[in-house]
Amino acid sequence: MMQLNRIDSPQIQIVKEITLPTIDKSNLSNGIPVFSINAGTQEVVKIQLVFKAGTWFQSQALEAFFTGQMLNEGSENYTAVEIAEKLDNYGAFVNKKINRDNACIDIFTLNKHLKSVLTLVADMIKNPLFSKTELNRLCDQEKQEFIVRNQKVTHIAQKQFTALLFGNKHPYGASAKVEDYDKITPSLLKNFHQNHYGSGNCKIFISGKINDLTINLVNQFFGQEQWGVDKTVPIPAFTASSSSNLHHFTPKENVLQSAIRMGKRTIGRKHADYFSLSVVSTLFGGYFGSRLMSNIREDKGYTYGIYAGVSPKLHDSSFTISSEVGADVAQKALDEIRFELKRLRTEKVKDEELSLVKNYMSGTFLRTLNGPFALGEVIKSLYEYNLPEDFYQHYLNQIHKVSTDDVNTIANKYLHEDEMIELVVGRK
Repeated sequence: MMQLNRIDSPQIQIVKEITLPTIDKSNLSNGIPVFSINAGTQEVVKIQLVFKAGTWFQSQALEAFFTGQMLNEGSENYTAVEIAEKLDNYGAFVNKKINRDNACIDIFTLNKHLKSVLTLVADMIKNPLFSKTELNRLCDQEKQEFIVRNQKVTHIAQKQFTALLFGNKHPYGASAKVEDYDKITPSLLKNFHQNHYGSGNCKIFISGKINDLTINLVNQFFGQEQWGVDKTVPIPAFTASSSSNLHHFTPKENVLQSAIRMGKRTIGRKHADYFSLSVVSTLFGGYFGSRLMSNIREDKGYTYGIYAGVSPKLHDSSFTISSEVGADVAQKALDEIRFELKRLRTEKVKDEELSLVKNYMSGTFLRTLNGPFALGEVIKSLYEYNLPEDFYQHYLNQIHKVSTDDVNTIANKYLHEDEMIELVVGRK
């Protein structure tokens, strides 16, 4: 038997090229665009229906969220209990994700049950009942969870910080209040569903083991006629406005930890500097060996974890540093964050540290491609955010080009410590 050598480290393999499976593009008979990746060996498939129906499109708080959540709470032909029992019997799973920009319905099923599952799910999506009884039950449940979450400094800080970055009227900065749960009605959700869930406002992504029958069944249930809203929903315009006051503190007594948020709005995926900024923010606070972790967790012991990174969205983006630290060391932690931001701008990084970060990023990216469903998710993100198909190959190429001089240049351009909005919730 071959003995493993546990003394010498394995040779590092630099990941510089990726080969994604071919993306098949087609249209259902009613024009819905379909993007599919045939990969994997197991007889399973994932179908994702994406609608422009995120919170960007809602007229009041929680409208988009509850519209999505109510889809499996009863339809014209099935009760909520029947939907749950049938999905269980088929070994299928339906997940609903409502973010700021889109609503996504993920369907996971065995190929042999695809027709039965689509019979059920198509009725859920096209003909939901929005029963008052089921809505009241769901609202009460979500409201109680909201009240509990809202006592935590982490949750308070997250809501307040996005409002400071984008403005509390902007879809990326607005958040729900407890009284908003009492304003949700079946008629409100029916109206949102009627205006945003339909063949004209939908894209479909399919991944897994796909054959002609897969596409034919999707066309049978979603492509035979125009349904719901039959035209693309116009995108409302909003203007983000960050707080001009950079220092904010929300006191909260009797807490052991204070939540810290620091950051600013920044560039998105389509900007030429995005890849370099991703490398610099990862080096700074994007992985367990980052400078923030090394200083504030390992050296000072102020926190269990501290992270920083760029959060690119469809219409805007932000750079955020986040942590929960001991309430008695919040100010010291802020001082150390500012020290590390300045060091990033003024001291030249060593080649070894930069190479480690670039290899970490390329390896992490490879893990996101592990499996046909993960591949499908990567492809979906390209089309959700209007990115070119070679975006990820370009990503790998560009991160390996970042030099030690680039780190200082990018940090001076985007990560100056005197331009960051700072928020502490708790004690300091």
